[in-house]
Amino acid sequence: MAAAATTLLQPSAAVGSLVVAEPVRFYRPELDVLRFFAFLSVFFCHLLPAEPPAQVHGLSSVIWNSVLAIKDAGNFGVCIFFLLSSYLITELLRRESVQTNATHLRSFYMRRILRIWPLYFAVLLVFIIGGSLWPPMHIQPGRVLAYLLLVGNWYMVVHPLTTGPLRSLWSISVEEQFYVTWPFLIKAGGMQCIKAVSLALLPVCFVTILVASFHQVHLDVTVWLNSVVQFQFFALGALLAIHLSGQSLDLSPRFRVALLLAGTILWLVASGVCRIKRAGFTASPAVLCAGYAAAALGSVLMFLAVLGIAPRKLPLSLIYLGKISYGLYVFHEIGLSISGALRGAVGLTSHTPALFLLNGAVALGVTIILAMLSYKYLEYPFLQLKRRFTFIESRSA
Repeated sequence: MAAAATTLLQPSAAVGSLVVAEPVRFYRPELDVLRFFAFLSVFFCHLLPAEPPAQVHGLSSVIWNSVLAIKDAGNFGVCIFFLLSSYLITELLRRESVQTNATHLRSFYMRRILRIWPLYFAVLLVFIIGGSLWPPMHIQPGRVLAYLLLVGNWYMVVHPLTTGPLRSLWSISVEEQFYVTWPFLIKAGGMQCIKAVSLALLPVCFVTILVASFHQVHLDVTVWLNSVVQFQFFALGALLAIHLSGQSLDLSPRFRVALLLAGTILWLVASGVCRIKRAGFTASPAVLCAGYAAAALGSVLMFLAVLGIAPRKLPLSLIYLGKISYGLYVFHEIGLSISGALRGAVGLTSHTPALFLLNGAVALGVTIILAMLSYKYLEYPFLQLKRRFTFIESRSA
């Protein structure tokens, strides 16, 4: 293991009535690249069709099931987001506790609010207003209320056939639910408390999968969107932060590739063999548990494959795209909708491979442009303000 590099910054900053030294930096650009990979996984999952187009109905079942396995595996990009969020928050709070001898709850929640809420509520407001004027933007009133209360995932568990835009925002609700308790646990019992809770969460998650799977209806939604099920990824991220203590892995390139390949295979086992995200598939509780375990282990292996890669080996463009990955995730459904509308407007309704690639390229381009504009004009001012409540600096705004 190689010790993580930290950079001491200059003068002091005031947080409330407390004056502390300007924060020590803890930033790993390789994790931004992993964030972009997580976004791409979700993007291609939503880009690929759930049913074979008429033009390719002649495909063998083996080929089409392979396509569906790749599509379904893209869902696990959300697991990477959760794991990364927990790893970074746990490590930053650990360092804050060491540096200041305290966990500052007010500052933590101000940082989270300033990072998440401006874009989240701005997009939601646009769709609330737009939905009254243009039907494709309409969101069910109950789901709007659930999103406002940050319990959108539970609305969709109760209404598994929910359609319409911004369905991906369910994951923001789960993440916000995680934020409610984590800093309190650290403040109450430090890293030992977090370790104990994380270890306890893992069996609780799988008991929840067993119980939730007894209904055998819409398991790809009702189990997947259950907060307790998803908390296993937060638990794993916290355990990684505690075990690594800010250090990285000094691995050979070949071993990193092997870890990445193993993680990908485990994702495909979870999606293609256990089918935990296959709509209409009825799996036994044991198979579901095995699938979620494969998805979790695959996510951990991908994280370890990337952690510690030297920044000089990483393309700056990928680091930047990871930096704006929150916006990419929020806007990607909009990008796909705009691309589909453009195709319809010009009469390109067939499903040839060339048009599929064109549709994906246009949707991705629109998504990136929207995320860049959002980051510069909406998110950046709040990120600058966020530094007033920061003890341990991560990436620069």
